[in-house]
Amino acid sequence: MIKTTMNTITKRVSQVAAIASMAILFSACSLTPQKLNVEPMLDFAAVKGIEIPVQITVVDKREEADLLGYRNAKKEGAIGFTKPLAATLEAQIIKALQAQGANTAKSPEPATEIAIEIHHLSYVTPDESWVSHIKMKGEILLNIQRGLTNLKKRSSVNQSQDVVTAPSQDFNEMYLNALLTQLINKAMNDKEVVGFIK
Repeated sequence: MIKTTMNTITKRVSQVAAIASMAILFSACSLTPQKLNVEPMLDFAAVKGIEIPVQITVVDKREEADLLGYRNAKKEGAIGFTKPLAATLEAQIIKALQAQGANTAKSPEPATEIAIEIHHLSYVTPDESWVSHIKMKGEILLNIQRGLTNLKKRSSVNQSQDVVTAPSQDFNEMYLNALLTQLINKAMNDKEVVGFIK
């Protein structure tokens, strides 16, 4: 009788331990949300010496402006931004233009108006069972107005990478900024764009 009771207790302890282990495993596997700093390395050397004043506005046209994507295909671990994306990029683009001598201050003098529209910026992981690959895509539209003339120029960049597991916040931040660096530098240093605004 005592032996049977001990066996029953042992089995129940084992079951509880197994359940606890499973709970710990699942909690360890859950992916926490991430907030990324937007800090692309912008260099608009092609517009150096620009004399006509430039006005910059950045508008995020995506449906969910505060969301980049999710850390896995089950939509766990939302990835967002520490500050609003459009406002952050606008400030950094203005700073990069000023570094090339551009006048970006508002004034009554006629200026070239550059509206940068973010049409697509996403982070996806296609595999639901394990994060082994990540993809990111960005697409912007430059709508430039100078007097009665107008230029529209679309620019896009894609990048993807195999990973061992769901990337850390530091990795995703670096990955995002690498894409934004390439995307915005490509758009602003485009020969047609430079010729139009200079």
